[in-house]
Amino acid sequence: MFETEVETNTKKTKKEEAEALSLLEREEVRTQLMSDVEAFLSSGGQVTQVDNNVRADPPRKPTMSYGSAPI
Repeated sequence: MFETEVETNTKKTKKEEAEALSLLEREEVRTQLMSDVEAFLSSGGQVTQVDNNVRADPPRKPTMSYGSAPI
């Protein structure tokens, strides 16, 4: 089955529409995020920047559990 030129153009148009819709949705999410951040900051909240090398769970010393079960 071969596609006609009209079918090919229709598919491109639908893809472009989907991308445009995606861009509109992204813009809505951005505006919602900005308004949430503004509300947070206006109510006294603070934003702090954390260094890249900071971890939430620092590495622990490995523990030896081999042979710890009773016989």
